[in-house]
Amino acid sequence: MKKLWVRVLLFTVSALLLLANIAAASTCLISQYQPEMPQCLRR
Repeated sequence: MKKLWVRVLLFTVSALLLLANIAAASTCLISQYQPEMPQCLRR
């Protein structure tokens, strides 16, 4: 029974780490995009 809990815990931790990695990577891609500022807004 203990081995089952260890496997479940390992699977849960691995899945959460994968989810966190995907979320962080998508945020990095979105925050890197900076559109060019229109000429009328520049000073």
